[in-house]
Amino acid sequence: MTENLRSQMFEKREGNPMCNANNYKDIEGLANDSVMMHFCAPAADAENEIDRKLTRSAEQYDVPFEGQMLKAYAWGEGKTILMVHGWGSRASHLAFLGRSIARSGFRVIAFDGPAHGNSEFNGDYPRSSLPEFCRAIFHISNHFGPIYGFVGHSFGGAAAAFTACGQANLSGYRVEIEKLVLISSPSGIDAMVNHYCRNYKLPEGAQEAVIAQLEKEFPLKTGDYEIKDALRKFNGDVLVVHDVDDQEVFIEEARQMVEGHKHVNLIETRGNGHRKILASRSLIKILKSFL
Repeated sequence: MTENLRSQMFEKREGNPMCNANNYKDIEGLANDSVMMHFCAPAADAENEIDRKLTRSAEQYDVPFEGQMLKAYAWGEGKTILMVHGWGSRASHLAFLGRSIARSGFRVIAFDGPAHGNSEFNGDYPRSSLPEFCRAIFHISNHFGPIYGFVGHSFGGAAAAFTACGQANLSGYRVEIEKLVLISSPSGIDAMVNHYCRNYKLPEGAQEAVIAQLEKEFPLKTGDYEIKDALRKFNGDVLVVHDVDDQEVFIEEARQMVEGHKHVNLIETRGNGHRKILASRSLIKILKSFL
């Protein structure tokens, strides 16, 4: 793959029409159900020719899931690695990394998450959530398993970690694996809400208002979903990879989540940021050594 193509993979694309945060410039606007329509709406990510090129060599599957269809892709043979993309992303963004891992003797599965990529969604607009992503990981794991390891990027890293650990309300969706890789992952749900409020320049007090709506919408307490806490339940090996120049999820979150865990290793990279790390040849070497 050329440097130009790898660079184009991670250019930001147009947002979902539901994602208009101008409606939430005050706390009153945030304290209503419509904020969840915005918070849970992934950015639009129409498939382009680059995406098609990246997945052309894969075996492709349509996997039924909760009345929807998840699009899945597979490369290689051997122990199975399941890759989980981030919020607003798609499986093709993991294809360069996935194909490289497959060439090392693994079967690699990637899938478009609910309401992402070529997977289906219910309703007029694409809408998903962390609990739904975790259930999808569980379902895909059962379909293609047994699974040797998870590799998750950004939001997908958090979803993979909470599923592997059966955290809090996800105890019934736990997947037993030996290896867990978290790339550019936020430290938990509270951090995700903080990123959301920061990215949309929401007013002071917005984080508490969004969390209140989140806990109203879903049967969870956000404080129960911290990766540092979840990893206490995981008996396998964990690798956290994070770029010090990541301006979306700061390196401090990665350093925080590994504290006090002897079975968790942190490797810090430089110069890749949040997305382009997935096209880094140094990351391929790191993962091949770990897996």
